Amino acid sequence: MSTNLPVIATWVGVLSDSGLLRGEREEEGIILATQVVGEQRLSELRYWLGQQPRESIVAQRTAAIELCIWMAVVDRVIDPTERELLQEVICSASLDDREEQRLLGLLAVALSDVRKLTHIETLAELLDHPTLRELMLAMTWHVALIDGYIDDLEVASYHRLAAIFGVDANSAQRIKTVLDSPFY
Repeated sequence: MSTNLPVIATWVGVLSDSGLLRGEREEEGIILATQVVGEQRLSELRYWLGQQPRESIVAQRTAAIELCIWMAVVDRVIDPTERELLQEVICSASLDDREEQRLLGLLAVALSDVRKLTHIETLAELLDHPTLRELMLAMTWHVALIDGYIDDLEVASYHRLAAIFGVDANSAQRIKTVLDSPFY
């Protein structure tokens, strides 16, 4: 599964100022994102993102990363592959140095002090576009999958996040199915 690590790490890059991704790795990320939400919805999201103020985009990038950190610690273990993925996501998010260091520090202490994590309800308020929510739900499921073991807490947390995001059970299952497929 680690061969997909760089591809899915580009998804936070969707939250760029223009909503555009560049390069082969990013193109592979777009293909996977299209499998999750469809080409039309991804295009609509990219247009919507292009209309958002820079501060909003930065806040959404940060929220997306914190949400992934949240998923990594729900089973009370951060596997080295989860840490590697999250470090890649943080470093590829085009954040300023201070915010990047804050998120790397949060990743380092999240397991021992989960109180430092932002509540997922607060993160959901920032990630308020329906298509973006589905992509972030998929990304959190990838975080759960990356270590090769799915814990009951990860499954319950995935469904909890889907409910908070307002993603119906059928859509949440479809997202999981895309990421659970052997072709992924």
